[in-house]
Amino acid sequence: MVLTYNFTNCDFTKIKEDYEKLIVGDFQTYINGTKSTQSSNYIFCSNQSDCLAKIESLTFGTHAGCGSLSKEMFACRTKATFAHRCPDYPRVKVNNTQAMKKRKKREDTAKECLKHVLRLQGLWRRFTRAP
Repeated sequence: MVLTYNFTNCDFTKIKEDYEKLIVGDFQTYINGTKSTQSSNYIFCSNQSDCLAKIESLTFGTHAGCGSLSKEMFACRTKATFAHRCPDYPRVKVNNTQAMKKRKKREDTAKECLKHVLRLQGLWRRFTRAP
């Protein structure tokens, strides 16, 4: 059984601000570095806590054909935001320099990873629109 963090006590307003100031630009940089801009399946989330739990799972889990996105800059900033804005969120240090090194390796898995990144963007958009 995998335990996930309960995001109910997070500062949702500050997380939205961090997303809009920091993370959204990293998604744009990632997408501009890929060759495909095809759409992807939407993932539904029922509330802000659920959105953040799914964002965490999709960002830091492993995916067939893509591996993990955890070393990408948007993931590093997501982890920092969660650690800063959510009480008792696990504060695991992520090495930001590895995000740049991964760009060259991305060409082989760009299409599959792009699908996951587009899903992540959709979850973030849903989170920022939630009351």
